[in-house]
Amino acid sequence: MTRQIHATIAVAGDDAQLGAYRRRVNELLDAEPDARYRELHTPGRLDYRINGPGVPYPAFVSASIDFPALAVEVRWENPAGGDAGHSLIQAGRLTHHSAAAAPGAAGSGRELRVDAEGALVFAAAYRRERAGEWIGYVLSATQHAFFRLQRHGDRTVLDASDGVEPEWAERWTIAADQAEYAVLDRRSPIEAPLLGALDRLANEFAAEWIWFAESPPAETAIERQRCAAYGYKVNPANVRAEKLKTAMREVPGGGFTLEAVDPEAREVAALLAHHWLEPQRH
Repeated sequence: MTRQIHATIAVAGDDAQLGAYRRRVNELLDAEPDARYRELHTPGRLDYRINGPGVPYPAFVSASIDFPALAVEVRWENPAGGDAGHSLIQAGRLTHHSAAAAPGAAGSGRELRVDAEGALVFAAAYRRERAGEWIGYVLSATQHAFFRLQRHGDRTVLDASDGVEPEWAERWTIAADQAEYAVLDRRSPIEAPLLGALDRLANEFAAEWIWFAESPPAETAIERQRCAAYGYKVNPANVRAEKLKTAMREVPGGGFTLEAVDPEAREVAALLAHHWLEPQRH
């Protein structure tokens, strides 16, 4: 299923600057084959409505370089995925970006962290299945897995697969500040409906955010060129360069981040980052 987002991009300011900004943005949007947009402008405000596989951030970010006084606000929603986001662009920089569950949708979250050398430290895409249960896909530059997190009173159980194999391979049982880790001697198959949901979630997330070094060279040539231009090393899993520069917030001292807005989603990501990443395993 192709991901379809609905986005509203609003720009307010001086009419003369807005006119010049609009001309530049439209040139850039018209050069992108997948950018379908409508213009609903009013005096003192530009209003774009976009439907497509993603927000065409590069057009709005690039055009804003020459108009630093204009603030660009982006709001988007992915009805099928149940998530939504809010971004602010100014002077050629993404100054704010957040993603969360769409209003009225089941809980969901996305978190990513990239270090100063461009390496993917942690990424997760996940959603709430029911009260106290979350499922998702988690990865770093060198490993990835499906996961299920279940809360039972004051105890939390985190199951993870080995790669994307269709079975649970390891388990963390967490209570207060204590965690018991175990490699499962008898692996438990992931039920077919759950496996299908995990596959869809992982594939949609990877298609938008991640590229893999093992993919055919013809499919990754542009990403490899961008890595070389930025001085980044190619790892088994990498965040798409466009996302680094347009959809993630730069961290003081180097690196990039994207954080979920919902507090419970952030808590899930924190548990994953603390327990699943290889240095934390026992």
